[in-house]
Amino acid sequence: MNHKRNKTTSLLNQIKMKTSKTSFFKGILTITCTFFLLTKVQSQNKVIKKPNVIVIYTDDQGAMDLGCYGSKDIYSPNLDKLAKEGTRFTQAYVAAPVCAPSRAALFTGKYPQNAGVSKNTSASPGSPGLPKGQSTMATLFKSNGYHTGHIGKWHLGMSESSSPNAQGFDYSFGHLRGCIDNYSHYFYWEGPNVHDLYENGKEVFFDGQYFPDLASKKALQYTEDHKDKPFFMYYAINMPHYPYQPTKKWRDFYKDVEKPRGDYAAFISTIDERIGFLIDKLDELGIRENTIIVYQSDNGYSTEVRASNGGGNSGPYRGAKGSLFEGGIRLPTIINWKNHLPRNIVSDQFLINTDWMPTLAKLCDLKNIPNDFDGMDLSHMIQNPTTKSPRTSAFWKYGNQWVVRKGNWKLMGFPKDTSHKGILDLENDAIFLSDLSNDVSEMNNLANKHPNIVKELIADFISWEHGSDDEVPKEQKKIAHLGRTGKIIAKKELHNKYKNIEVLLDGKRGFKDHSTGQWIGQEGKELEFIIDLEESKSISSLGIGYLHSPSNWIYIPQLVEVSFSNDGHSFYNEKETSGSSKFSQNDSSTGLLVVDINTKGRFIKINIKGIDKIPKDNPGAGNPGWFFIDEIIIK
Repeated sequence: MNHKRNKTTSLLNQIKMKTSKTSFFKGILTITCTFFLLTKVQSQNKVIKKPNVIVIYTDDQGAMDLGCYGSKDIYSPNLDKLAKEGTRFTQAYVAAPVCAPSRAALFTGKYPQNAGVSKNTSASPGSPGLPKGQSTMATLFKSNGYHTGHIGKWHLGMSESSSPNAQGFDYSFGHLRGCIDNYSHYFYWEGPNVHDLYENGKEVFFDGQYFPDLASKKALQYTEDHKDKPFFMYYAINMPHYPYQPTKKWRDFYKDVEKPRGDYAAFISTIDERIGFLIDKLDELGIRENTIIVYQSDNGYSTEVRASNGGGNSGPYRGAKGSLFEGGIRLPTIINWKNHLPRNIVSDQFLINTDWMPTLAKLCDLKNIPNDFDGMDLSHMIQNPTTKSPRTSAFWKYGNQWVVRKGNWKLMGFPKDTSHKGILDLENDAIFLSDLSNDVSEMNNLANKHPNIVKELIADFISWEHGSDDEVPKEQKKIAHLGRTGKIIAKKELHNKYKNIEVLLDGKRGFKDHSTGQWIGQEGKELEFIIDLEESKSISSLGIGYLHSPSNWIYIPQLVEVSFSNDGHSFYNEKETSGSSKFSQNDSSTGLLVVDINTKGRFIKINIKGIDKIPKDNPGAGNPGWFFIDEIIIK
């Protein structure tokens, strides 16, 4: 007891209390109240100061193309560190295998079809994109008091209503079309050959300045300008999308790596370096711990001619950009919120980019969150890595391809392998079933081994709001007609990619995909054939099967001329039909142009003309159009 009294006396002596006991306790009460008031104010300030959010979206990046994802020939120290200090996902997907619909899904939390952007948007001035009135990440964060900024690539429409500033961004700097030359800032494709660099809707010029540097400087400046208030920044880095234009620093670094891999890898290191600049700026400003960073690519690496037929790496995954095999949609994905989210986590949990909008909304405690997401709130899973993801299934649809994933089962309709890693049988692989738990490479079609699972997943696809029975591959029945036993020769030069003339008389109609090998295609020129029936026969009609797919610049043949002969030299009774009345912008349909004849002959000459120039407000406007034909049906 004396010991305790002595300690108390000593303490009182230390603080040199000269007041009465009453005064002392009043003082203690005052200090205590002041402490609680300060704590309350600080707590309120914490609530008021929401975390900043930076979503970094790269362009055409392969699934394995970071050091932290196992790449041995790519230098990416900043992103590797970001992953080590956060969560790196191994089963993170995007909702589409090409740029625009993937970005629409990210922005809206909806499947591209529900977002109103199911394919790449046109480069033509005024052409539509993301519809007005869609709730986007930008509009949601802005309504919660955030300043919102877009820097880099847009590619969600060329109309005023689909522009970044009309879709919720207070500030915007970058290019509106799919890709640009990094020095001239001109649209890099096939027309219109136009300058494409804008700041808040106004065209700006930085002639000769390297666009990745311009975008990086704008991102750093934006961060500094808004360090004292919450901001949402969409940093859409336009690399490693073609054209491959690395700087001398990184060309020299990868000088011993064979092209195009070396140039592609140099672009990845360019990305990494600029993300390092951004992280350094966050540290410098003292806001790193109050900033959520999400990193993902929009789709897999490109194998297009403009991309030198490749350069990227999808590792064990089959597919690349444009394909719904894993390599086209399963991509590097990282989330980092220093000292707030778990670190050094490698998660194999299933997520898709539609999930980011509801997940970030929850992490930031946003209000007035829309209730029409296709995405799911995965915040609890991210905060607690041992928690199972609530996402167990998803749908994809791009062009003629579609996918249903349920658990580890993945069913594809009309699969397309842009990585060219294996051979697809046009008929037997039109329905393709994979078990991702045992075959992540998707090289083995299990459809015949598991018919009940196929039936179940087809039913799921048909019941999905954007699926239908018409899109399910059916067994091909051969068409009986007079030409089946005949011989066909081309009288005008065939396109060098489409010389498989035998498909015109094999008795089968092609699937709604020009790349399946079932079609003969021609660009900007006519085709002419002579069919020898080997004996004179009575002919009542002739039909030309066609493909119509405007998003691929493919249009219905505009004119079919047919004439007949008994000797193969002198032709008579010329007939024709026009496809112009059937012209429409509806995507991916097949049909038959029929010529009524009622004549007799052994030889048939067929001349087919396509659209001269693609009309205004269509994809590829002003360029030569394509037409594709399959079966020539003679009755």
